[in-house]
Amino acid sequence: MSDQLNDEQLFCALADLAREVLANPRHNDDPVVNWASPEDLVASFSTTVGLDFADHAPAHSVDQVLAAAQQVVEWSVHTSHPRFFNQNFAGPDPLAVAGDWLGAALNTTNATFEAAPVFTLMEAALLNKLAGLAGFPTKSDIPPGLFCPGGSLATLYALQLARHRQQPDLTTAGASTEPLAIFVSESGHYAAEKSAVLLGLGTNAVIKVATDTEGAMLPEALAAAIENTPRSPLAVIATAGTTVTAAFDPLEPLADLCHEHNIWLHVDGCYGGSALFSPQQRHRLAGVERADSMVWNLHKMMGMTQQCTVLLVRRPEQLSACFSTNADYLFQPDKLFGDYDSGDRTFQCARRVDALKLWLAWKAHGDHGFTARIDHAVAMADHARSIIKESQGALAAVADTGFTNVVFVWVPPELRPFDLGSLKPENQKQLHQLAPAIKARMQQAGDALLGYQPVNGLNTFRLLIMNPAVTPTDVEATLGRLAYHAQQAWEQAKA
Repeated sequence: MSDQLNDEQLFCALADLAREVLANPRHNDDPVVNWASPEDLVASFSTTVGLDFADHAPAHSVDQVLAAAQQVVEWSVHTSHPRFFNQNFAGPDPLAVAGDWLGAALNTTNATFEAAPVFTLMEAALLNKLAGLAGFPTKSDIPPGLFCPGGSLATLYALQLARHRQQPDLTTAGASTEPLAIFVSESGHYAAEKSAVLLGLGTNAVIKVATDTEGAMLPEALAAAIENTPRSPLAVIATAGTTVTAAFDPLEPLADLCHEHNIWLHVDGCYGGSALFSPQQRHRLAGVERADSMVWNLHKMMGMTQQCTVLLVRRPEQLSACFSTNADYLFQPDKLFGDYDSGDRTFQCARRVDALKLWLAWKAHGDHGFTARIDHAVAMADHARSIIKESQGALAAVADTGFTNVVFVWVPPELRPFDLGSLKPENQKQLHQLAPAIKARMQQAGDALLGYQPVNGLNTFRLLIMNPAVTPTDVEATLGRLAYHAQQAWEQAKA
């Protein structure tokens, strides 16, 4: 058989495999993951094509490569399973997968109109629609932002824009030696520190601002931090939906402080930005329209495939001033429709097509479908909260923002009723060490996945709900399995 026929046969088989994964996702008592150690995985793949590559890698048969692909499915975490609550994302919208696949099949870059005429217009339409939801201006001839490769890089771009506004000759003269300050809450994302490093500011430039018990920044603490820093304030990063508790910083008073001190306000809406789709939840971002920039990950709550990130900016004309180099081999001013090119408005040039999957999904589901997705997630989180409340002390909430993240602990019978403030140090240590043991048991069993992380000095579990396939039964089963594994782990710890 010719190589071409082999490739066609393998392509069709792999496409059928991917379609099967999407059309018939694991559910109910199917395992979320068939847990295996790194050594187990290497041994398994050695029966087909091997994970590593030899110095002279041979070509393998269609059957061998297909068998290896089936192993990939067998051993991977199935994020579409409605009992996967482990990350700030879940299974993809099948339409987004199809859009991603179609965009990849066309294999172009979103940098210029000549290479991507349809995708350029789609991207602009999506940016304007999202900016409108956030209350950003949309009347400019320039799209109000960019698609970016993830939330951390979008925050990096936003901070560079902030520095460019503060120092307009930045791109030619280089950064001044004036020490700058970036303010972010104690619950904010580590992208602030990473961006400070890459921008040459250093992590000392990042000033952590105190929060309330749920994780939202305290405006009075920000005011004090601005007043007390010897550095020149550069930006405030306000978080709309923190990673752990889904806390929303109060944007209106933070915007007042930024306006008073002429500080760039960047909203990290990577997770919680999608609350804007729901009339019942959008109040959580009241004041976002006053921000200078906002990052929004559609691959989180909205089920787009990784990645699908948007950076919205209030003054889109600043993008070219900050990032353009006018490469004359690509961005010629005299070519057809060159003014539509986006590649010179960002640090990247070539960009994968991330707009098509969102465009297709939004056209198919409409605003109503996107609203229903958010409202369903909050309803399932509310159901989990009600189970915790009625558990007779076996489960206890540690933080409750009323959104999609449910943060709680399993409480041993000896420590009920639970009160974090009155826990003896030795009991807090026991509970803190118990969470990793429970998680390990759940991973090995594979019947549900959810993460743990410290909140107020205690390892807690976080049930993250965004998959529209999640039902009350899934919530109940997951909490039940966690309680079972917790009791087993506690008994073992006492033995």
